[in-house]
Amino acid sequence: MVTVAAAAGFPAVEAVMDMWAAGVSVLVEWGFSNVFGPDAEPLNWWHESEGQG
Repeated sequence: MVTVAAAAGFPAVEAVMDMWAAGVSVLVEWGFSNVFGPDAEPLNWWHESEGQG
């Protein structure tokens, strides 16, 4: 399992994971968890933490 702070941004996470997946010798599939609800709608929990810190 990999955990990355939401502050990194989804495009940055996608780029790193895609690069990693391309470099392994087996077929891998990855995805975000806790991002989409049951109807595939974004949960937007990451917006709640913007500006805090």
